[in-house]
Amino acid sequence: MREITAGILLEVQRRLESLYGLDHETPVTDFLISEDEARAYPGDGSRTLVSEDGGGVALGVILDDTVGQELAQADPRVRLDASNLGPFCTLTEEVSHFVYLLFCAQAARSVTELELELQGEVDKYLSATFLLSLQNEGAVSASLRRLLFREYRLAEKVSLARAERYNLASDLAYRYCGFLEQRFLRSSRPSRVEDLAREARRFYRLGQREKLERIAGLQSRPAAKRAREPSPTRPAASASSG
Repeated sequence: MREITAGILLEVQRRLESLYGLDHETPVTDFLISEDEARAYPGDGSRTLVSEDGGGVALGVILDDTVGQELAQADPRVRLDASNLGPFCTLTEEVSHFVYLLFCAQAARSVTELELELQGEVDKYLSATFLLSLQNEGAVSASLRRLLFREYRLAEKVSLARAERYNLASDLAYRYCGFLEQRFLRSSRPSRVEDLAREARRFYRLGQREKLERIAGLQSRPAAKRAREPSPTRPAASASSG
């Protein structure tokens, strides 16, 4: 694992834990599985593996080698732009899955794949927003939400069921993050960051049904139509049972 990628992994993990008021857990880098070892596990591409392990859960995180290579060439902590947004989001989603699975396991709470994917979508938006805000004197790109949730392309070989789940999670995240953007990120209130953190923490602790009800109750603009040739590419699998 390249030093730059390991550093980004840990920074994303600690930022998510701080945002959601979670204790700092063992570094996600301790759970990385090399691509050579990954051949023994189901799925392909970047993914998070979870299995029952003596009353608890066993976790493993796999990052496609191309993710690390692209981030090493263009570190998103220096500048996040079109050249590295895709790999940064892939990395962030896997860290999000890792942190959320640990959170649910410690709370003895079950989690669905849709719930996991939805939280991953929200987390990549907030993580990207954080970096862009730092790099652009607090400005929030009006196009970020569209780029993440409308102009993407699923990887080849993804099953119909997974594709439908990814698309639904993206649609839900598009609505919820639109609410966050309008209510907090474009607000001039001095407390906007604290208010955003409180809302994000409440949402994080909801189960799937409550998350869907929360989003259904939001007043937001109609979803935009999906582009014909979207990007960046998403991995074929994000979470698997190993």
